[in-house]
Amino acid sequence: MGLGGLGGAGMTWTDALSATEVGQAAGAAVGAAVVPLPVPQVPAGAFGLPGSVNIEWFEEINRWAAHTGWAAPAVSGVASYGVAVFVALLLANLWLARRTARIDGLVAALWAPLGVLLAVGVNQLLVAAAHEPRPYTVLSQLTVLTARSTDYSFPSDHAVMAGATATGIWLRADRTVGARWLRWVSVVAALSMAFARVFVGAHWPGDVAAGLVVGAAVSVLGYLCVRRLLCAMVSLAAGTPARRLLGVVPPVSHPSAAGAGPAPDGAPGPVPDQNRSSAEPEARRGDVGGSPWTSHHGPGS
Repeated sequence: MGLGGLGGAGMTWTDALSATEVGQAAGAAVGAAVVPLPVPQVPAGAFGLPGSVNIEWFEEINRWAAHTGWAAPAVSGVASYGVAVFVALLLANLWLARRTARIDGLVAALWAPLGVLLAVGVNQLLVAAAHEPRPYTVLSQLTVLTARSTDYSFPSDHAVMAGATATGIWLRADRTVGARWLRWVSVVAALSMAFARVFVGAHWPGDVAAGLVVGAAVSVLGYLCVRRLLCAMVSLAAGTPARRLLGVVPPVSHPSAAGAGPAPDGAPGPVPDQNRSSAEPEARRGDVGGSPWTSHHGPGS
């Protein structure tokens, strides 16, 4: 635009320069307002927990961890080495099932460790899909009482293992005192592991809550799918040397009491066993396919 154009428009060079400067300043201000600033990536909310609640609960527990040095060694030990406790619980569950020699209880006890492995495997897919960062990667000034991991946080592998173990033990419907104690001990151990993983700074509360649910769900659903197959396999094992490992023996027939078929002409029939007590228990029978079972507690068991 020439001088004549500026004069015709009633503007001078000073006015034009002033307008340009104002426009540039306004553009810079608008640009600064709309450019997003870098912010830490925090979980939006795991398993129904709003992000703010998830973070608030974590920070409360972490502050408690920072001011309770007397509890740190014990809780850190649970978080890091508590896996051994769950292995012991699974072995105790199998031992109790072997003593009772009930086919349904034995199958549930055999499934429990398999359910744990399946649940942890399924959880790897969920962890890879969620991509949730660990608390110590997005928050500063934390009390971290465990080794820092580079993998993702949601759901917690330890909580999945704990939930699957406790659920697998509860699947064995045994009313003995030992079985009842074992079930409640497994629940306390699972909740302790979940809390410990948050206490040491390794997981958000939503991570362990989801882990417990995932572990329990996989254990129950898997058991419902393979229960009949496992029952059939255990029934077949009753006729093999593996029966001693399982704590059961094949059914014992009593031809002297039940009769061994019609006797030949002129031959005396089967003689009842006078030494057999009337209180002697009959062979125990399973609930799948009519497979007969009996406990094996005599010598050589």
